[in-house]
Amino acid sequence: MATKRRTREQWQELVDKQAESELTVSEFCAQHALTVSNFYLWRKKLSDDSQQFAQQDNWLAFDMPASGNQSAGSTWEIELVLPGGVVLRMNRVA
Repeated sequence: MATKRRTREQWQELVDKQAESELTVSEFCAQHALTVSNFYLWRKKLSDDSQQFAQQDNWLAFDMPASGNQSAGSTWEIELVLPGGVVLRMNRVA
């Protein structure tokens, strides 16, 4: 019996499908001819990879003018789009 090798993307798709289904891991694996141990291994591996990406330094540097250069009536607006559809808006109106 030949062993089928799946790509990382294929495993991610399988892990996502199982999470969306109402099946237990055992039931899902039986239906998709997967071993439970391999499924758990890949689910952990993919989870660890996504956590590692989230912990990376993803800051964006930008320069702001010194406070002495701003006029008393200056306005500004900042919009920050966050995961999960959250939008943070800050502004200063003159």
